[in-house]
Formats: sequence, structure tokens, C-alpha cells
Amino acid sequence: MEELDILKQDWKKQEASLPQFKTEEICAMLKKKSSSLVKWIFFISLLEFAFWIGLEVFSSFQGYNDIFEKAGVELLYQLILIINYVVIIGFIAIFFYNYQKIKITDDAKRLMKKILTTRKTVKCYVWFNIVYFALSFMVMNYFVITNLQEFQNLNIWIFIGIMFGIMLVFIAIIWLFYQLLYGFLTRKLYKNYKQLEDLDL
Repeated sequence: MEELDILKQDWKKQEASLPQFKTEEICAMLKKKSSSLVKWIFFISLLEFAFWIGLEVFSSFQGYNDIFEKAGVELLYQLILIINYVVIIGFIAIFFYNYQKIKITDDAKRLMKKILTTRKTVKCYVWFNIVYFALSFMVMNYFVITNLQEFQNLNIWIFIGIMFGIMLVFIAIIWLFYQLLYGFLTRKLYKNYKQLEDLDL
């Protein structure tokens, strides 16, 4: 028993020597971490937007988009691009707004709310990109197949099957990309949220 008591006393001494953080200090650290994560979400979305713009410019210079002009669906293609870019710019603006709100939020409960809002916004952004890509891919391929003479002699169902397979591969790549980048950041954000929740504020 004496040895156990000695161990308990030593443990209490070690515990007393550890740095003690106040709830406000922990909240401030979590706020700083959350603000940094949301800032990264904003920056990555900007880089992603720049990448897609660059890819589109490269495709047009290489003549990859000539097939849409030949099929008479260039206007539809441009409309799909414009809608996509407008919505993405809207999401980028929301990411920046969320970053600013988290940066200036002092109240812990509001911080928790902004963290959840940011996570939901990122999820909506990811799903929009995947669903919009799938729909636009199918629509554009439908019009190209039906309007170009070169495809009239092909077995339409085999061609559709090949296009569908290609679409699934691209969706899988996009999903993996989003999970590696945005998924990692949102999981870290949720961890911050749970830590704030554990403080019982």
C-alpha cells in the first residue's frame, strides 16, 4: 500500500507541473486552427478554379473543342461552362465569407456553428461538381453522337457503354481528389468541432 501511495503522490506532482489551459485559451487555439483550415479550403478552391480555366484554354488551343463546333453544340457547351464557372465562383465567395467569419468570431458556440456550416458548404461543393460533371458529360455526348455523321454507323449501345465507363472513371478520379484534399480538411475541422463540444460550452 505504501508503494501505491507513493506512486499516487508522484503522479499528482507530475500532473500539477503540466501546463493548465483555460477554456478561453483552448477555444482561441481551436479558432486559430479552424481559421487556418478554412483559409486552405479557400486557397485550394481558387487553385482548382484556375486549373479548370487553364485546362479549358489549353483544350481550345489544341482544337479539342472543335468536335462540339462540328456537332453544332458549341453554344450549349459554352453555356454549360458558364453555369459551372458562375456556381464555382459563388462557392469560392462563400468559402471566403466563412473564413472571414471564423477569423473574427469570438463566441465558442458561433465558432462551432461556422465550422458545421463550412463542412456542409464543402460537401455541397463536392457533390455539385460531381453531379454537374456527370450530367454535362452525358448531355454533351448525347448531342455529339446524334449530330455527327461519323457516329451513325457505330453500335449506339456499345458507344454509350464506353462513354459511361469513361465517365465513371473520371468521377472516381474527381471523388478521390476531393476526398484527399477537401475531405482531409473537413475531417480536421470536425475534430476541432468535437473538441469544442467536449468543453461543454
